[in-house]
Amino acid sequence: MKERINWIDWGKALAVCCVVFCHMPQSQEWFYYRFLQTTIITIFFFFSGYLKKDRGSTHENWRKYWHALIIPYLIYNVIAYPYWLIKYFMLNGEAPDCFSALRPVLGALFFEHENIFCESLNGPLWYLPAILAMHVLIDLCRKTRYQHHIMVTLCAASYFVYAANKQYAFLPNLTFIGIISRLPFYYIGYVMGVNKSFLSLNKKQSAVLCILFITISILFFQWHMQTFYSGEHMLHIALFYPVNILFLFGILYGCKVLNGVKSPIITNLSIGTLVVIGLHAPTISVINYVISHLFITNATPNYHWYTALLCTLFICTLLYPIILWAKKRALCLIGKTTTI
Repeated sequence: MKERINWIDWGKALAVCCVVFCHMPQSQEWFYYRFLQTTIITIFFFFSGYLKKDRGSTHENWRKYWHALIIPYLIYNVIAYPYWLIKYFMLNGEAPDCFSALRPVLGALFFEHENIFCESLNGPLWYLPAILAMHVLIDLCRKTRYQHHIMVTLCAASYFVYAANKQYAFLPNLTFIGIISRLPFYYIGYVMGVNKSFLSLNKKQSAVLCILFITISILFFQWHMQTFYSGEHMLHIALFYPVNILFLFGILYGCKVLNGVKSPIITNLSIGTLVVIGLHAPTISVINYVISHLFITNATPNYHWYTALLCTLFICTLLYPIILWAKKRALCLIGKTTTI
């Protein structure tokens, strides 16, 4: 294994734990919960762009995509399907008919889409086909003299498509919305990676910038939410981007501060990012089911933030041996710092 970039490991590990935290059922009125839901996935798209490699040929690129993105997407959906069948039986008291049983299969084939014909099988996996689409887009643009002109144009266009979709909801959910909303952050990461930017380390400066950027991001997010409730649609969408870019660089500078702290737990969580993404949603559902029945209620639990945090730590601990097992035997092709 090549030498790892420790601050990126910190960023990926913290981000994947936050993803689990944000998928725990909590009050949508909690400001910082909404804030994390809006921003945390941006970190993964930035790193995917920053670490994007040109392997010299279309064949080699697709070979990597097959092992690092396509196979994990298929494996984790296959793992989720028996869980879906059990859940269906427990909720309905009978096995699904043919149409119902096919709905999650079609949902997975259409990148975790939901409509009257299909439903999401393992929702968090939408991230993988979205990243694949962006990688392929960069590969195609590299073949032209106008790579950056095309990408800047597409990033600018994505704002208007995203704004229009927020108003009229014409795009399929999850993957396609993720592509148009996060493409600019992927491209920023790609440009910085190509130019080998963001390599210097200055702990004091990084600490100041971390606090400054995250604070400003929170203030922008408060404005962002106010424009939503006041019906200022275009400004609401426009503010989405500074909120995310400020948060992103705040976290990156924070990870620079942590760069000198090396931990095998952080490294393994970073290596096992796709294990956590692929398995945490079914695990959360099982935990919700157990808790709701322990307290004799049919409602999905609505956790306080501190309970959700404890559950997040429990889930990551529960999945950690699977990460070690997969790492040791190389049976799950999961993203290394130098790939995804």
